[in-house]
Amino acid sequence: MAWPFSPAELTAGLRRYFAEPGLQVTELAEQPLPAALHSSRGRVRGLRVNYTAGAAQSSVNCVVKEPASGARPGLANAGLREAGVYRSLSIQLPMPTPALIAAHPDGAWLVVEAVEAPAAPEPWTADEYLEALALLARLHERFWGLADDLGAYPWLARPLTLDYEIHVYAAAQALGEIVRQEWPPLVAHSLPTLGSLGQIISQAEQVVDPLRAAPFTLLHGDFWAGNIVRDDDGDLVVLDWQLAGLGPGVLDLVVFLTTSQWASRSPAAASGAATPPELPLSPAKLISRYRREIARLLGLRWTDAEWAELWDHALLWRFLQEMLPWLASVSQAEFLAREQLFADVWLSPVLAAADRRLGRFKMP
Repeated sequence: MAWPFSPAELTAGLRRYFAEPGLQVTELAEQPLPAALHSSRGRVRGLRVNYTAGAAQSSVNCVVKEPASGARPGLANAGLREAGVYRSLSIQLPMPTPALIAAHPDGAWLVVEAVEAPAAPEPWTADEYLEALALLARLHERFWGLADDLGAYPWLARPLTLDYEIHVYAAAQALGEIVRQEWPPLVAHSLPTLGSLGQIISQAEQVVDPLRAAPFTLLHGDFWAGNIVRDDDGDLVVLDWQLAGLGPGVLDLVVFLTTSQWASRSPAAASGAATPPELPLSPAKLISRYRREIARLLGLRWTDAEWAELWDHALLWRFLQEMLPWLASVSQAEFLAREQLFADVWLSPVLAAADRRLGRFKMP
């Protein structure tokens, strides 16, 4: 199967990466890529490159990524964002990332050096979850309040500002499609639920106001165990920066918690088990760890009431931004396999948050 880049593009990237102007590629070979080590939105392939540099012969293992092309109109290409992070921000990050070798100017593909990691990683322990949250807090601390400085990078997502109307429009279109298709029944056949979801969209400005008022930082956008590996040196390497953007750190924390719950209790994770597995620590303990780390690093402390409001609004925004479009496009088979999971992780908490922050929907 053809590679998305030309031999000249890959050779030029390798020459820059290894600082070897005479490097010549001699062979490209596709190789298996463990899904547990490299997850991505789009197509991902393993590549072994054999090359010569002077009289020496060597090889390097790479990952070739072709981000999904279904980005919403008006948003930066996901590959452009990830390549931008590796080129411009990786040296400032408090964690290692894959090394960029080559990328298409428009982000249609990128080649990164593969992270050498132990095979078949086990599910995370409680200590690993806590370690990851401490790392997330360090990322946020490093760029806390630097939205103006990060504005120099136009490829970063801006979900609450420049990209805001795109997301609200997509959510409104998605809800309309759910009503039109009368699917899924859990949502489409419940007038109170439809009313609450419509209220979240119509009051989107009220949803995002507390989030916009919070200090912005650099967001990974998809920070969870599936995008983090421990390399041979024992360091946590953070992958897949395709959703990197600007916003309050609580948005990354909502993603971390909901995606971790979604993955640990997914049909695949629960296969063969009498009951789906739970996370090794409660959501409250995971959130508490992040808050303690931010307090230690920045001296910033929220009251419980302030945090509860911020969390509710972040949950409402993420549901509007990501889950409503997912609901409108997911296959019936996939939704039915995840229906209870969706209700537990997303729908019930979101309806409760809307009731607290936007007022109870009442039928006329």
